[in-house]
Amino acid sequence: MEFDLIVEHGTVIDGTGAPGRPAAVGITGQQITAIGDLAGSASAARRLDARGLAVAPGFIDIHNHSDLALLLDGRAESMLRQGVTTQVTGNCGLSPAPVHDGVRADLKGTLSGLESELPWTWDSFAQYLDVLRAAPKATHVVPLVGHGSIRAAAMGFVNRPPTPAELAEMERLTAESMEAGAFGMSTGLVYPPGLYSATEELIALSRVVRRYGGYYASHMRGEANPVVESVKEVLRIAEETGIPIQISHHKAAGRENWGKVRITYALIEAAARQQDVSFDIYPYTAGSANLSQLVPPWAHVGGPEAMQARLQEPAHRPRILHDMVHGTPDWNNFFRIDWRDIRLAYVHAERNRWMQGLSVHDAAERQGRDPVELAVDLIVADGNRTTMVNFVMAEEDVDFLLPKPESMIGSDGRSFTPGGPTGGGHPHPRSYGAFPRVFARYVREKRVLTLESAVHKMTGRPARKLGLARRGELKPGYHADLVLFDPAAIRDCATFEKPHQFAAGIHWVVVNGHPALDNGALSSRLTGEVLTPNR
Repeated sequence: MEFDLIVEHGTVIDGTGAPGRPAAVGITGQQITAIGDLAGSASAARRLDARGLAVAPGFIDIHNHSDLALLLDGRAESMLRQGVTTQVTGNCGLSPAPVHDGVRADLKGTLSGLESELPWTWDSFAQYLDVLRAAPKATHVVPLVGHGSIRAAAMGFVNRPPTPAELAEMERLTAESMEAGAFGMSTGLVYPPGLYSATEELIALSRVVRRYGGYYASHMRGEANPVVESVKEVLRIAEETGIPIQISHHKAAGRENWGKVRITYALIEAAARQQDVSFDIYPYTAGSANLSQLVPPWAHVGGPEAMQARLQEPAHRPRILHDMVHGTPDWNNFFRIDWRDIRLAYVHAERNRWMQGLSVHDAAERQGRDPVELAVDLIVADGNRTTMVNFVMAEEDVDFLLPKPESMIGSDGRSFTPGGPTGGGHPHPRSYGAFPRVFARYVREKRVLTLESAVHKMTGRPARKLGLARRGELKPGYHADLVLFDPAAIRDCATFEKPHQFAAGIHWVVVNGHPALDNGALSSRLTGEVLTPNR
């Protein structure tokens, strides 16, 4: 038998959770065509010696934000070099489409950071996917449509329930996006305009998504004080619609809420016995978001431009500063901030670029300023493009949730390629090291996961959740997306101090049968695709 590529002498970890076994993998074109002993009569155009390496399916990042980064630079090096071959985009309720001229500037201002100069030439979700398909990219993409983008396209960034006509338009846009190729709908219920929606609105749109076989991925109403109530809301949506649920980057934020994940997990575990309920998690105690997430919801009404105007108006600014420190009765995601825990990840204005990597507290102290005042001024100076890394989680909570059978690994990061147009800022290290860190910390160091169960959480488990046909496992007839890594050496090298560092211990990454990472060298041939739902 003749193959294009044979991976030999490695230990196959097939993505099902089954024990690893010595075997060779034969690849013809873009498919795995044989697994077993191929040392005899089999010939191949090329052989990879995987001696001492694990041979696994390519990792699926079920929670990613590379929607625009892949259009700016498709090499996606930070993701590829940590073994990711598929990125699930459109998360947290914010996708680049649907959109129209009436809300384009506000939606672009909400989504764009390093990609702020990228032209948005699309309106519909189908048009965005056409642009994404045409762009060369190193990894596959599984696109979600964002509820916040749907709501903005139908009724702008207003804080009120939709009229019957507006809800009908949201339902139409949801159906149109699902027909175009969305795998499901995400929500970002701490971000405008999603935070202005009621549960009934989400139920109505989830019913549309469910008709197309899609799933519901939710950045919940609150991950801080109301985290328990937020999980209950998600589970209510699952119960009333029957839609599969993915709780995004599950956590309890803020010291006063640490430990509540034991309550939320009990709810998830019970619901998962009857419904398709799961969650993703990243192996860090810090999150990352736009700095304006710390601005109270009332100040966001009308969109980013209206919010930035309020930050500068004497009639509103004092109230905003007060509420950022003390909260408001209706601010679901508020938690008390220690500005030492808020590190500046991306600062757009050149004059303030020296602050990148510093905490807001330290940057303010160097200038003799109040940190709240500084945070507000940075948002204004950057046109709402400032991002942060916020240290708000407990290590014990991550240790508790990550090994659970309902969990999967999601970076909540995005693609960076140092030296290219996406290589700037001081990002969260998860964009470079989330997947290798699981092996280094939770398989080798803490020993709470086996090698096979860790791989399963990154491959077979998310593939089944997404309904990806013939992906996520190593079997004949499956797509040839593989990662070859050293189980004893794979580790994250990116740190919060020096985030632009590639992971160690990954030797080859194969995408569509092509070695995209070839013994450590990046290929110039980009073979990723926008995947299509299996309906």
